[in-house]
Amino acid sequence: MPATFLSLIAIWLLLTRRLDAPALVVGVLVVGFVCLAQRILFRSHDRLVSTLLRHPLRSLRYLGILAWRFLISTGYTIRLILLGDEEGRIVALPLRLRHPIGQLLLLNSITLTPSTISLLVEGDLLYIHWLRARDSQGDWETIKETLEKEMLTIFPSGES
Repeated sequence: MPATFLSLIAIWLLLTRRLDAPALVVGVLVVGFVCLAQRILFRSHDRLVSTLLRHPLRSLRYLGILAWRFLISTGYTIRLILLGDEEGRIVALPLRLRHPIGQLLLLNSITLTPSTISLLVEGDLLYIHWLRARDSQGDWETIKETLEKEMLTIFPSGES
């Protein structure tokens, strides 16, 4: 918690670029409230930073795979839009990842990938809106499976 508090104070100072007393007092109060709320709301869950630091190479590998999927999807999306052949589709995919923070990161990672928007997780299903070529199979299984497989190495199913 002290590291989070100090990190957020540093971010506050960088964003406000003010060192006067009122700005510092407001910063300390806001950051203190955020840290307290985080402690209360996420008490039963592993901390994201500690989990990621336990697996630094896996985390870096995941970021590399995400960057690669981003590049591939960007090219695919550009081609679809330029050709005017795009079609939106909502799909429900089975989800193996059980860790709530892992699910959140997976949803955000899928949304960061062009042509995709994660909608929600409901039970064992992940709902995603995918832009794809008209009358073709989308690559949603590939993107989701690749990212989920890597995320499972960081957040194994047994953890919660």
